[in-house]
Amino acid sequence: MAGFFARLMARWRESRERRKGDALRFIKARYHMFRILLADNERALEAMADVDRLLVENEQARLEARLSELCAVVLELADGLNRLTGNAYDGLYSRLDILEGSLEEALDRFRNSPRGVWLPLREVTADQREQAGGKAQPLGTLIRAGLPVPDGVVVTRRACRDYLRHARLDDRLKALARDASADGADLDALAGRARAMVEASVPSPEFTAHLAAAWEHLSQNTAHDAPLAISVRSSASGEDGGVHSFAGQYASVLNVRSFAAFIEAFKEVLASAFSARALAYRVRAGMALQAVDMAVLCQRMVDARASGVLFTADPMDPASGRMLLTAVYGLGTQAVSGRSPADVFRPSRDLLPATPDNTPVQIAGKTVREVPGHDGGLRLEDVPGSQSLEQVLSFEDVSRLRDHGLRIEALAGCPQDIEWAVDSGGTLWILQARPARLSQTVRPDTGPSGQVILEGGHGASPGKAAGQVAIARSRQDLAALAHVPGPMVLTLHQSLVDAASLVPGAAGLLVDMGNPLDHLACLSRELGIPMITGLGTATTALESGQWVLVDADRGAVCATDADLWRNASSGSARSAVTGRSAPQAPDAAASVRSLVLPLNLTDAYGPTFSILECSSLHDMVRFIHEKAVIALFEAGDAVAEEAFALVRRIKDTTGLDFLIIDMGGGLVPGRSTEIGLEAVLCEPLKALCAGMAVPGLRWGVAPPIPGVGGLMSRSLLDARSERPVGNPNYAFVARDYLNLNARVDYHFAMIDAVCGANARENSIRFRFKGGGTARIQRERRAAFVEMVMRQEEFYTNRQGDMVTAVLMEGSRESIRAKMEMLGRFLGFSRLLDAAMVDDDMPARIAQAFLEGDYQLKGLEEKGGE
Repeated sequence: MAGFFARLMARWRESRERRKGDALRFIKARYHMFRILLADNERALEAMADVDRLLVENEQARLEARLSELCAVVLELADGLNRLTGNAYDGLYSRLDILEGSLEEALDRFRNSPRGVWLPLREVTADQREQAGGKAQPLGTLIRAGLPVPDGVVVTRRACRDYLRHARLDDRLKALARDASADGADLDALAGRARAMVEASVPSPEFTAHLAAAWEHLSQNTAHDAPLAISVRSSASGEDGGVHSFAGQYASVLNVRSFAAFIEAFKEVLASAFSARALAYRVRAGMALQAVDMAVLCQRMVDARASGVLFTADPMDPASGRMLLTAVYGLGTQAVSGRSPADVFRPSRDLLPATPDNTPVQIAGKTVREVPGHDGGLRLEDVPGSQSLEQVLSFEDVSRLRDHGLRIEALAGCPQDIEWAVDSGGTLWILQARPARLSQTVRPDTGPSGQVILEGGHGASPGKAAGQVAIARSRQDLAALAHVPGPMVLTLHQSLVDAASLVPGAAGLLVDMGNPLDHLACLSRELGIPMITGLGTATTALESGQWVLVDADRGAVCATDADLWRNASSGSARSAVTGRSAPQAPDAAASVRSLVLPLNLTDAYGPTFSILECSSLHDMVRFIHEKAVIALFEAGDAVAEEAFALVRRIKDTTGLDFLIIDMGGGLVPGRSTEIGLEAVLCEPLKALCAGMAVPGLRWGVAPPIPGVGGLMSRSLLDARSERPVGNPNYAFVARDYLNLNARVDYHFAMIDAVCGANARENSIRFRFKGGGTARIQRERRAAFVEMVMRQEEFYTNRQGDMVTAVLMEGSRESIRAKMEMLGRFLGFSRLLDAAMVDDDMPARIAQAFLEGDYQLKGLEEKGGE
């Protein structure tokens, strides 16, 4: 009999060891799968950023290779999630197959179609100067900022080069440009040969179809009785820049009124890249003559009553605090060329209304004006004698121009040379903006506007934009911001995808944490909205409603004058941003983009957050990442029970008593079942224990509220809840990872934290639920929990008596600090649902915690008054 029991015990021990080993392997595998998922998620975001860039650049070969890599990473992500969850999401594979099939069809169209020939001007973003050129790219930025710019399109640099290549002119023109650099070269003769070659070329049927689509785009919303008239101008990538302006070196063709004339104007502007003036300019500037990067800008003509030029700083005296404004009747060609006298105004840069007393003006005797011809081209006509000495602009017009000039200067970051026009209806239009050439390099005094408020951030999406700060720390905040009027600068402590639905309507984004490769950064780049991450203190240093200028190009936030932007006459950036997908038909690049980059799954708590709603690879990456985090966050008790033999218990702790299961690297090896804090290597657990050990916490002491003592005594016998008192609290740990499931009296808390060297992977997820009182008191305590977590810079979601708080992508030091705070909070929050006797109590107790009044002496003192 003794032998039988010995064999039975041996088999039991063997089975226990086997279960112990299986449990340990399962836990370790679960953790390592999660870490691989985090790394794959980052790889996927990097690949999407590259796809976005390659689509803009029309780099077909590299695009296809990167898309193949991206699909492979998404498949790895799907495999990882299913290994983590026991194939709970095997529907991901069929969804990926569908997307890959659609993507292959879109790529076939992309391979077999000409590269995108033109872009709508309003869709030209800050990172597209190389393709859109020096005139078009700034105008696209101004449209997005809500400034009045005539509608237009730009035929891209790549399309212009493709045109010359298909016409078999590229090598001949390069040889001609080399000849121009020789001593004594006859530039006029060389330019004439170039012009003859380009003008004799015939566009292919495909290129003609693209130009016809551009003409049709410009024709939209034109009055039936008003024929379309456009300007066709150069927009080389080096034009109107800070180093070389090429002012007057290239051709402009105005008042083009037919499609046939449009084709000829396009060729004339393209040929002007090799004009004698342009060749000479390049020789004098020491620029490579073969680097002719021409794009062609086409815009609706303005029926100009008056036109002119505005320098936002007087070029002869930049520090004077005044601008220089010239104005003529009709088109601005006379003002730009200097062929006709112009009125000259010197308005103050101050935002006071311009008046005769504060705005010096010189009225010229105007004799002629240039106007559009009825059949195209321009014609001169006499100015009626009664108007010759009249002031071209009213002082109200001068004020409006001054204000627009200051806005454009703020967006550009330097004084500007601006061409403008006022139409017959009194609407003011901006036709061109470029850096002003000043007699001095001194920047004019701009007062507080332009001063840097925050700097040191990382530009996640380039460009500049102005708007009002709108801070969001919870789902409720995000919902409230959905209807904010005017340009909004969305300001977040962390870059959470829940805010994605607000991004298309934002002028700019500021994020304290985050990184240039996260989900919101991908979305911002897709939409061309300036975004800065890593600012650290934007949500605390800025105030809601404050007007700021987002300068993502240098990672800074600057002050700007509220009146300057609040009183803008045009619409806000909200109405200007439409994304990059051009309405060309068919647009194969847009089809590829739509299957890869858009982010539709933004609400992880909503009913549409499902595999079936994944309509892009970005959606799949988002879905897998969120479900993987939740799967690890909600580790079950069954795992702990199977691995109970693996546990270690911390002795002599202040606060919670819990068991630890080491998944590798979280504890000093070779210790006994009971260990001290010195044996803990897990970074987030050490910080949590340090917080729980802070003196003054009420471990084992009821709040100073009548009736709580009885509740505390009853809690010792409670066995009705999800985790009865007496069941062990447990923690899975690794060197930089903690997953804690704890029952503290009547409430249930879970903490999942990564605290390592890579800030992009670091995070804290905290969930707090339950209580031992009536529902109204539990919900008041949930409100208290949310108040504290929001003040501690967590993004929160509250549903009934449950609060979920999330902190993403923090530095190791910031995660440690927040874990210490959570340790203090676990001790402080015990039995506080019983203290929630009225609606004022959540805020009072939250304030006590934030001020370090862990004994709630403030409540006792007030109660005794």
